[in-house]
Amino acid sequence: MSEKSRLVQGLIVLAAEERIAELVVSEAGRTIRVLRGAASGQPPAGEPARADSPVQPSPAAAGAYTITAPLTGTFYRAARPGAQPLAAPGDRLAAHAPVCVIEAMKMMTEVSAERAGAVLRVLCEDGQAVEQGQPLLVIQPDEPRHVP
Repeated sequence: MSEKSRLVQGLIVLAAEERIAELVVSEAGRTIRVLRGAASGQPPAGEPARADSPVQPSPAAAGAYTITAPLTGTFYRAARPGAQPLAAPGDRLAAHAPVCVIEAMKMMTEVSAERAGAVLRVLCEDGQAVEQGQPLLVIQPDEPRHVP
């Protein structure tokens, strides 16, 4: 994944997690605009999306947040081969419950939910290579996070 793709994904995740309706970042003559909510009918400013560039889907429900990869490695839905997935769409999760595992350099790193809630989507396939910061799951928290 290119640095530009990681930046765009990070901005999308930030806008979703912080419930920002519009986020505009300009640097070196380039502008990235992230909009949440209803589609306006106009394409966003900037470079058109390529078919091979990963696009972060916006969370389906208000207040949903995205769990991202803490490191680069291989994504696994279960703690070990043949075991039940740690999290599947529709599952209820307790705060800090494990949702997936990422293997990097023969080390397994458990990734946990930040808050209690329901799994809306799993964004990666089992065994898929993922990069640090890449969105993995979308969670609808039981209680919205309050931002002062």
